[in-house]
Amino acid sequence: MKRQVNLIITGGIAASKSLKVYNLLKERYEVKIIATKNAKKFVNLNNIDHLEDIFDRDFYDNHHYGDHIKIAFESSLNIVYPASYNYIGKISSGIADDIASLIFAVSNYNTILFPSMNSNMYLNPINQRNKEILISTNKVEWIEPKYGKLASGHEGIGRALEPIEVVEVIDNYLNRFDKLKEKSILLNFGKTRSYIDKVRYITNASSGKMGSELRNILKNNSKYLKTVFGDTLIANNIDKDNIYVKTNNEMLEEMLKDYKKYDVVICSAALYDFEVENYIDKKIEKRSIKDEDLKISLSPSVDVLKELGKQKTHQFLVGFSLANDFNLEKAWNKLNEKNLDMLIVNLANAMESEFNEIKILLAKSKKVIEFEQLKKDKVAFNILKTINDNI
Repeated sequence: MKRQVNLIITGGIAASKSLKVYNLLKERYEVKIIATKNAKKFVNLNNIDHLEDIFDRDFYDNHHYGDHIKIAFESSLNIVYPASYNYIGKISSGIADDIASLIFAVSNYNTILFPSMNSNMYLNPINQRNKEILISTNKVEWIEPKYGKLASGHEGIGRALEPIEVVEVIDNYLNRFDKLKEKSILLNFGKTRSYIDKVRYITNASSGKMGSELRNILKNNSKYLKTVFGDTLIANNIDKDNIYVKTNNEMLEEMLKDYKKYDVVICSAALYDFEVENYIDKKIEKRSIKDEDLKISLSPSVDVLKELGKQKTHQFLVGFSLANDFNLEKAWNKLNEKNLDMLIVNLANAMESEFNEIKILLAKSKKVIEFEQLKKDKVAFNILKTINDNI
């Protein structure tokens, strides 16, 4: 089955080349065309199925959702060719007043922009500011236009890439995880709870952001993805493929279900090492407890990663290690002890941070790969690219 991508065409001279882009793309992908009203002044779409209106029905019942929502859930990438000055300004300002801008607003996957305009417009400080805004979202790939002869007859930056160049960019982008796309993947993330009583528990400061970024990439770059997660600072859908758990034991039980069917297992969850031994199966009343009883006994908890390593057959098993420093001797011992194929070491200051600095240990090659501090979405990309290149 071909992957679905959205080709968003905006109003500009280069829109006249968009049908060539469409014809090249549809040889490889399922392509949905979304056009702005001004785009149709430059390209004839009369005989091609496309969307140009926000709502094409008189009313919607409670069980219906708009075309922009449907397309967003079915697709894996937005391609904007050409991306006009107006469209760039609109989406960078959070305006969503037509189908093309609504698709961008509702998409939780990436958008590749191919700007094309007069060089004075391209170099306008407002356009350059909008460029920075969009790039900073980490959901936009901005492809610089070419320098050359423009529609105005002047020489300058702003010339659109040729259709064959556009498709080359798209192919390279979508095939970065070529091996992972053929794999079934099991991912855990978030933090778990060790309960003291019915309402109180011990946990840690993990935000779940690292695992969430891994999931965002994997959902469009795997044959099948199941996530098992604990508490996070990010909202998560819960369904048959996305399971919420509270404790280490629940995490292990859920991950062992159909464990053998997964090709890659990534354990980024921040699980507790010690659990409360004297759990009380009710709320402890503050007034009923004496000061000398205010003690919590701890015992070692189940080591989910180690148990998965024991039962590993063919899976490529990836673990995370949170440490105070990059002690590679300890890291290699942990990798071997837990029967891992790859271990990502990160520091404690990564918790609840937008950034992470990591070292990756690979069991087979005995290599250590180092990455400097980056935003977690970039770290997730580097981790998955390393897995892709070593499975």
